[in-house]
Amino acid sequence: MTDSSQKPTTAQCSARPEAAQDAAPPGQSGADAKPKGIALYHDMRVEEDFTKCATRLFSILKKAAATSPGAPRYLYLHIQGHRNAVGGYDGDALEIIREFLLGCLLPYLTKIDTPLYQVRNLEPQREDIPDVLHMRDPDREHAYDHRELRIRNRDSHPDGRRSRPPVRAIADYLGLDEPVCLICWQKPVERAHVVPESLGGSNDVRNFALLCPRHHREAPDVADAEAFWSWVDYASERDDHMKWEGAEPEVLAKAERVGLHIETSGPVRKSLRHFDKVRDELVRHYGWCPEDFAGGDHWGLLMAEFHTVMDAATSTHFNVAKKASTEAWAFEVARRRLRDRGTEHEAREERTAVSSRPSVELAERIVRKSSDSGAARSLADAARRADIAIEAAALVRDIIGAEGVGSAEEVLRGIKEEVADRTAQFERLANEVMEHAVCRHCGHAIARIGDASWRHSAAAPMSRGCRAASFDRDGTWDDSLDRAWKASPPKTYR
Repeated sequence: MTDSSQKPTTAQCSARPEAAQDAAPPGQSGADAKPKGIALYHDMRVEEDFTKCATRLFSILKKAAATSPGAPRYLYLHIQGHRNAVGGYDGDALEIIREFLLGCLLPYLTKIDTPLYQVRNLEPQREDIPDVLHMRDPDREHAYDHRELRIRNRDSHPDGRRSRPPVRAIADYLGLDEPVCLICWQKPVERAHVVPESLGGSNDVRNFALLCPRHHREAPDVADAEAFWSWVDYASERDDHMKWEGAEPEVLAKAERVGLHIETSGPVRKSLRHFDKVRDELVRHYGWCPEDFAGGDHWGLLMAEFHTVMDAATSTHFNVAKKASTEAWAFEVARRRLRDRGTEHEAREERTAVSSRPSVELAERIVRKSSDSGAARSLADAARRADIAIEAAALVRDIIGAEGVGSAEEVLRGIKEEVADRTAQFERLANEVMEHAVCRHCGHAIARIGDASWRHSAAAPMSRGCRAASFDRDGTWDDSLDRAWKASPPKTYR
């Protein structure tokens, strides 16, 4: 088990064979030999939240099961930092220890060793590990709430100290044997605020990280603690090879002998312009694709929202007005906020489609203008069918969402009840607000709503030849109807 005072290593999430207590005794081999145990070590670094730690634990479990099927698996978990205001473990660490390991991974392991307990699986170790880990977290949110701009510290109860803690205290909290950069393990180090003081960050030891000057100047200055730690995690993987700069060759050779594969060189980091750096981080850290960078009307909205986020939830550090990591985070938050608004807007448009029905109105006007055209009537029929389908889909969605029905019969019964209610409501309102009469010119039914003008209830071709029908159904003057009325004036009645 990794000691809490040791420097973190690149083997934190790896699996390797170990001659455990259940290993095969000397002299046994082949089919009679008992499979060696597999020791799985993971150090829950301070930058890991519940989601990242759970994903990595599941990943090393899958890897161990694939490389050594049937071998007993022993999981050893160490935790850096993740302390609350009273010195205990915070919510992320407790959820991993108490719920995820015991409730999810224990059936697939032989033994679990954590800072809080040691437990052995009393049942045979299962090998039917799921292919994918699905995580649903309805009660807690491990990512920044992009729908609102607020200060988000990891702990809601900072200690309120006014002076900054010493470097040694921060190193102890981070589980480091000596003060080194969390990302590249280099010296000297600087105290980096997770949430800047200008954005409401405290001087609590939990609100600090140790970074070298280079990475301190690259780190984001944002109002979200998890965004900072997520960037540290991303930068640690990006610059993983830097951790071994200056290491003794004997140390590297010893690591290779025990099965650790160490990368001592990495890709050359190109000298990029500012927005190229932002773009590179959006792609590598936040998973943006080329479509997200496409121009168009949405890009103007994105830039406006980006500046809103920058003004409200970021700050300036080292007198540097622009940081690629800060702007990349602001772009990601702006994109998520616009995506949520777009979804709400689409749902709102779908709900109001029944009342507007622009396609049906346009098609009916074409029919009235071209009464002899079969194509126009086909267009009107298609528009009506599309409108009915839209309304039916919206109705079914509302019924399922409101009542949680689970069968087609329940949905159909709900639709019938809704149709009956709407029909009764329409008839009641029609009787209250509409007046009905007969046109004195052509004898067809006419009606009006409130103080509006009288209109023919029948379609325009049925009332052709009537002076009162010279106004089209949408209120515009219709020359064709007016000419028809002049050619065949109505009869006079004495």
